[in-house]
Amino acid sequence: METPTAATPEIATQGQPNPLQSARRFARLLDDLVRVPGTKIGIGLDPLLNLIPIAGDAVGTAMSAYLLVTAVRMGVPKRILARMLLNIGIDALVGAIPVLGQAFDFVWKANSLNMTLLERYATMPTSTTKSSGTMVVVVLMLFVLIVILVVWFAYLLLSLLASLLHLPLW
Repeated sequence: METPTAATPEIATQGQPNPLQSARRFARLLDDLVRVPGTKIGIGLDPLLNLIPIAGDAVGTAMSAYLLVTAVRMGVPKRILARMLLNIGIDALVGAIPVLGQAFDFVWKANSLNMTLLERYATMPTSTTKSSGTMVVVVLMLFVLIVILVVWFAYLLLSLLASLLHLPLW
């Protein structure tokens, strides 16, 4: 039997389960366990768990880490791991917002996105690594821009409030 390579990490060794196959089942359990009749929309445990305030978000995020651990064991490059972590982080951050977060969890399927990354890496490791690195940089730049805009907007609001109350801002 040939040994697994970066391009063929799906090959299981004798007596050991196939890591991609196990990861696929787990991602399906979390994101697409049951289809809504008459639609292509799938619902898994993750959005249902996230209906439980605080604890549900924590459990869902912890369960999402399984795919990340699988990727590390498969030797996936850091760029792809960073993108997977970003998907989980977006799910956790937005999912923590009351009401909006619960709705978002039914749409944003971080585990399915991460499974797609793992499968793409298994067939096209070089292009997946490059695109993941680019995506991480773009998202981090957007995050920095959003933080700057939020701080600027907060400053404007404080300035307005201070001028209306005739208080010095500093």
